[in-house]
Amino acid sequence: MTPSGSFSRLYSTAQVGAIVDALSRRAEFPYEMTYLGDGSEMWRDGEAPSNPAHASMLADLDTLLTRHAEQLLALAPLSTPVQIVDLGPGTTRPVRGLIRHLLDGARLAGYRAIDISAELLELAGENLRTDFPDHAAGFELCRGDFTGPDLARALAADDTPAHGGADPVRFVILAGGTLYNFPDPAQVLRHVRRAMDDRDVLLLTLRIDTGVDRPPFMDQVSVGGPHKPQQLAGLDLLAIDRSWYVTETGFDRSRSEVFVRARFLEPVAVTFDVGPEQRTVSFEPGDTVLVWRYLYHDGAAVAEQLKRCGLQVRLFEHGRDSQVVLVAATPAR
Repeated sequence: MTPSGSFSRLYSTAQVGAIVDALSRRAEFPYEMTYLGDGSEMWRDGEAPSNPAHASMLADLDTLLTRHAEQLLALAPLSTPVQIVDLGPGTTRPVRGLIRHLLDGARLAGYRAIDISAELLELAGENLRTDFPDHAAGFELCRGDFTGPDLARALAADDTPAHGGADPVRFVILAGGTLYNFPDPAQVLRHVRRAMDDRDVLLLTLRIDTGVDRPPFMDQVSVGGPHKPQQLAGLDLLAIDRSWYVTETGFDRSRSEVFVRARFLEPVAVTFDVGPEQRTVSFEPGDTVLVWRYLYHDGAAVAEQLKRCGLQVRLFEHGRDSQVVLVAATPAR
């Protein structure tokens, strides 16, 4: 079989190659690739979660930056303007309150976002224009991969002088747990750290392991869920029928990672056009493909990981739900 027609329209040759490598080398469809096409519409629908408990946790994540705005500003020199660089902005819900706070205090030097998904950037732009009609025209939305060389463009100095001629401090934001969806979060952190200036502040909002209120699948794999529709978007794009597999949600203790994976009930072989060559990835009944991952560290492990990546924790605040945290870190000297 071959992927759906949407697949070839959505992804570049390089992206198709990366997907094939991920499927063949680590049996995973990269979750960040589900933000394109129909997957972005699922994120749009996700603006209003139907599960009350999940909605409460998301609301907590979305307000962390706003509630602690003054503490964050204390990490910058007094009255210095602040530029926001939003890595993987999604719907922009987590940053809108912080943008408003900076505008109200005449401290916003600019907003720049970078994402691989043109569709999500369009959604981000719609939301920003709705909330900030007088300012959104000056906001920058850049299509690119912040885990690669495009990050340098996102963190490039602005040619226009900031308020009072002062160089702004940059708040580099990875919100909503985006960092922990990647196969190697530490690699992403090191990449971001190398691109940061000494004055920059990295802001993360995450869900952490507090040792309490752990879901049942932490102890035993749950067949059939829970999972979000967008977590299966990658397999849909490959034209893999949902009746050919069952979903499993569980916890990989060796990696301290929550996962959702598909376990095949039928043999499946997908042939891809990768530039001038064809490559086939095959799965047998019982084989699995990972479709979502989330590193589930406790607070101490989060701080230690940042330290190993050359960053010093300056602020660590819990949300109303103790499992939700805001972390601010600066380059270690």
